[in-house]
Amino acid sequence: CAISAARCGSKVVLIQDRPVLGGNSSSEIRMWVSGAGSRVRNLQETGLMEEILLDNMYSNKERNFSLWDALLYGKVMAEPNITLLLNCSVCEADSDATHINSVTGFQLTTYTWHTVKADIFVDCSGDSILSELTDAEYMVGREAKSTFGEEFGLEVADRHTMGMSLMIQAHETDHKCEYVPPVWAYTYHTDEEMNFKPHECLDKINTNFYWIELGGMQDSIRDTEQIRDELLKIAFGVWDHIKNQGDHGADNWELDWVGFLPGKRESRRYIGKHVVTQNDVEAEGKFYDIVGYGGWTMDDHFPEGFYYQKGETTIFHPAPSPWGIPFRALCSKNIENLMFAGRNISVTHAALSSSRVMATCAVLGQALGTAAALMVNRGTDINSIDIKELQRQLMFDDCYLPFVER
Repeated sequence: CAISAARCGSKVVLIQDRPVLGGNSSSEIRMWVSGAGSRVRNLQETGLMEEILLDNMYSNKERNFSLWDALLYGKVMAEPNITLLLNCSVCEADSDATHINSVTGFQLTTYTWHTVKADIFVDCSGDSILSELTDAEYMVGREAKSTFGEEFGLEVADRHTMGMSLMIQAHETDHKCEYVPPVWAYTYHTDEEMNFKPHECLDKINTNFYWIELGGMQDSIRDTEQIRDELLKIAFGVWDHIKNQGDHGADNWELDWVGFLPGKRESRRYIGKHVVTQNDVEAEGKFYDIVGYGGWTMDDHFPEGFYYQKGETTIFHPAPSPWGIPFRALCSKNIENLMFAGRNISVTHAALSSSRVMATCAVLGQALGTAAALMVNRGTDINSIDIKELQRQLMFDDCYLPFVER
């Protein structure tokens, strides 16, 4: 979002509360980027997402996550129109019922407060931080069937979400490797104690320990520290189980890394000018104001996560690939100069299970950065932006928009 706005001529301040960029794909969490192209090769995300991934293939052949951090940092630093504030958490907002004037964040490394005044604010925080600091409307949890007429809805709505996962990295050596777990880690002597979670992570490419997942039954924002502590006990216990509790073919495997920052799937979602539902996804999202697309299946993780005992912790509902995402779902219903991209867009829980993956989030970011620049350059706002001009600019910048022709 920041890069596209900057390249279109706007002055941008990018505030990030971590020391690195990349969110769930960064070296702090280490999830690879997935999207529509992960299901259908010809739907590989284009535009900035493809530019960045191609650069990574060229300069980072071993897919080192620290080099990926450096690539993203370099992309941002190469843009003279971007001021980057890392390690800076937004804590305050000056706003009224319909407009944000400024945001203020504290930068931990410099012990400095930064106040940023802007015409347009785009919240790509995932947790919708500005919803808490302003009057922007938002929603949490799983809807009832009756709310939007969704087949995958619940009989009664709740506030449960998909959980967050703590990742592990290991590699195979040519010699036996011992493993001594921390004394505070859980011990799983049998597969039953581990709720029969899969052991295929050592054998299959493109799989991982996503099922070391918790938080959906709790508050996925307020309880994050407690959830992280529990996930660490599970993660080190899982590796102990694979290494020391039975024969899992792991004698020569060595643990490289365990994340201390969980990767989050769901928390607060803004309410936009349109709420995308399961029905919209299944109808291929043929909106007049398409600015991006999804294509991941509706991959709905049960909120119990690791402690779900009835089999696989996720259920895959069919979804078309691609399906269009409208500009209206990226714009606040009640704050005139607030937009959002990422997993916090205006979608129901069911639709989120398809839209939440990172490559989809990225194409929406490019769409909003371009839209923000057009609004600044043309002196327009969210309600008067020329959607056709936005679509033409995105396609000119190599973004594929399903059902839209140049």
